[in-house]
Amino acid sequence: FRLPDLGPIGSNGLANSRDFESPTAAFEDKTCSYTILCKFNNKLFSASVDESPFNVVAWHGNYVPYKYDLSKFCVVNSVSFDHLDPSIFTVLSCKSTEPGVAIADFVIFPPRWTVTENTFRPPYYHRNTMTEFMGLIHGNYEAKKDGFSAGGFSLHNCMSAHGPDAQCFDANIDRPLVPERVADGSMAFMFETTFFLGVPRSIFDSPHRDPDYHSCWRGLTIHFTPPTTDSS
Repeated sequence: FRLPDLGPIGSNGLANSRDFESPTAAFEDKTCSYTILCKFNNKLFSASVDESPFNVVAWHGNYVPYKYDLSKFCVVNSVSFDHLDPSIFTVLSCKSTEPGVAIADFVIFPPRWTVTENTFRPPYYHRNTMTEFMGLIHGNYEAKKDGFSAGGFSLHNCMSAHGPDAQCFDANIDRPLVPERVADGSMAFMFETTFFLGVPRSIFDSPHRDPDYHSCWRGLTIHFTPPTTDSS
């Protein structure tokens, strides 16, 4: 994963490199009993040693562990009209060999202002050639306040139609479009990938699965009036 190309945004915005933190190298020089656990191919293996496994004094490489505080993400959004593609919320991207097509994008939906005019502000209804795996870290997701709890996730594979639930639609279709805060006290994330994602049998058998997930769209009503034509 790398920081996404900022393009017309310029040199600053989204996740800034200065906010990624990596640890200072350290080591232990002590003799004691340790049990080292290693996971490989969904199995755990153990080995006993008589010295600290953290006794490496010298190290050279290109990869280090890091952490990033999602609250430091600098949000970019429309200040005129239209709901922009969620790629504007990309924190990190794993590129493919095809420009513009990611193996995976890591996206968040942080607290922010929305000021767009003549716009349905929640995420619009769509189908996507990318697969969307979405989760909620804490709070309430703006497009589905009920039935999507912290720690939960949803999966919409390639070309699976989805969008805000009926409750969200009804609350936003006629509301005054004044500047307002959205997603305060919450943090949702999404992994978007060009690949299909398989679902193991254990997910279907889980007691936490929501078998009526699709029912959140049943209350949607038609608001479109087709133009009249002259039959003569």
